[in-house]
Amino acid sequence: MLPSSFSKQQKYLLILALLFIVLWSALFIQSENPFAKLQEFGAFFLLGIGGAITANSTGAGGGVVFVPSFDALGMAIEQVIATSFAIQCFGMTVGSISWLIFFNSHDKQKIERVNLLYQALACSVPFSILGIVCVQYMPIIPIASIDLIFSIFSLVFGLIVLYHCVYLGKRSTHRGVTLLTNKEKALIAITSILGGIITGWISVGVGEILAVILLLRGFSVMFSVAAGVIVTATTVVAGISYFIQAQLIHLDVLMFAAPGAIIGAFVARFIAQALGAKRLKLFLGSWILFVGLVGLLDFI
Repeated sequence: MLPSSFSKQQKYLLILALLFIVLWSALFIQSENPFAKLQEFGAFFLLGIGGAITANSTGAGGGVVFVPSFDALGMAIEQVIATSFAIQCFGMTVGSISWLIFFNSHDKQKIERVNLLYQALACSVPFSILGIVCVQYMPIIPIASIDLIFSIFSLVFGLIVLYHCVYLGKRSTHRGVTLLTNKEKALIAITSILGGIITGWISVGVGEILAVILLLRGFSVMFSVAAGVIVTATTVVAGISYFIQAQLIHLDVLMFAAPGAIIGAFVARFIAQALGAKRLKLFLGSWILFVGLVGLLDFI
């Protein structure tokens, strides 16, 4: 029996996740040398869980975990980005559904909140997809190495979140359920194009940028995280066909990391709620700042 605290939608989501894992298990057993692959790539299952929990409980894309991990293993940077995209297609999609279930409750305030969430996403998603399409098909060449861009982005993002938590968190920044202003819509649209471009380069960016924008505009951390997760999911799903056509995805890594990402994404929202707003932002900022600092050390 599933816990009675689970809603009907959550139970359906869990059942779908379990069905996927059963299907994966059947494919794994029928694959060539399955236990040799388990020994070589099995650890990516745990990496998938950790990456999805981090991504879906904070709004930061799973690339903040996957990119440095894969890069440390010596994978080519194109394969690193492609595989990170593929894993996030599973984890961030499940996480998005979980967050939407949370906001689509029968509580009046949450229903109003989800309408506002859709409004924010309508200003973000099309422009994020435009940014990633420009990177993949124009293309827009990175102004520096992918590793350096990732490290600088992580450092800046971590500092902004910690600043918001430590200094701005002393006063209430939560706004009521009000429509976005035209200036806010324009700000979200412009930064989402930039976020889509950065995501095309390093597999993270747009979710973090949108989450920070919403936090700084006075929205709650849960609302901001949910928006960041959903825009990341739609962006990576829109961009994955490019990597499939180019055959850049490391399929053995994906085979083990994807089920872990689904599990991690399912529990991430509950972890976010348990941590609470301030601890969640502290965890997010500290983790991203750490990743950025470690990456920059390689360039010093």
